[in-house]
Amino acid sequence: MNQQIVSNSIREFSQYNRVLEGNKRYVEKKLTTDDQYFKKLSTGQSPKYLLIGCSDSRAPPNELTETDPGEIFIHRNIANLVIPTDLNLNCVIQYAVEHLNIHSIIVMGHTCCGGIKAAMAQESVGGLLDLWLNQIKIVYEKHQDLIESLENEEDRLDCLSQLNVRAQVMNIWKNPIIQKSWQKGNPIMVHGWLFRVETGYIEELLIDSQTPYEMNKVFALKFKLDSERILSKQTTPLGSPKNNARKRFQFMQKKIIQHIKQQKENTSRIEKISDLQQISELIQNCQEL
Repeated sequence: MNQQIVSNSIREFSQYNRVLEGNKRYVEKKLTTDDQYFKKLSTGQSPKYLLIGCSDSRAPPNELTETDPGEIFIHRNIANLVIPTDLNLNCVIQYAVEHLNIHSIIVMGHTCCGGIKAAMAQESVGGLLDLWLNQIKIVYEKHQDLIESLENEEDRLDCLSQLNVRAQVMNIWKNPIIQKSWQKGNPIMVHGWLFRVETGYIEELLIDSQTPYEMNKVFALKFKLDSERILSKQTTPLGSPKNNARKRFQFMQKKIIQHIKQQKENTSRIEKISDLQQISELIQNCQEL
């Protein structure tokens, strides 16, 4: 028994070590084509896409899209879910939109998904996992008639995988961070993908571009943008110190106008000069307020 455990441990360590050796080969390969590759990579990132995918080890986004590090900002979880209360995901979305200035968000599901299959079953997979998969069960419940009309189990799984991606795309449209970006004039586009494990190809799901405009108005939030906040700060209530100063300024302006009228009525040059001096003093007093 102990010998078997030792044998298994050696085998596992060899596999673990193979991963580290793979990294060395990867570095050598990159440096062969560009000896400054990693120095350039260390200067920063400017991805144009945020991809929300499944944690499944068979669906690595960079490898599937033949993109290099720095091109796609990636968040992965079980069954590529966009849960409104997921702080981890919302932080990723906010950073991607407000700091990396990405222009597209992609939700990528895949066929043969264990999360989708578990959600369709009634057997418990564990407390936290059951709670997580409830989000997929809600999608199933909404489209139950359509899914159950399919005879083949693989077709039902495939159908739920697609419907799940569409549901998560809608959750992104409802996200306040995305809506605020649209109102500020930065329309983030949202796409739905289905990676077919059995073929290796990515299928782009047809999602209506009018979706953000057609969702229930209760989800359409209105934001007070920075420019509006500045304007509201400049508008002060009656009785405030700033408003009282404005009243004194207006009173001073009236006095200046009165002196100008008096000046026109006076034909004496000396008196004109005297009045002008008074006006100058009033203007100076006004500026000091």
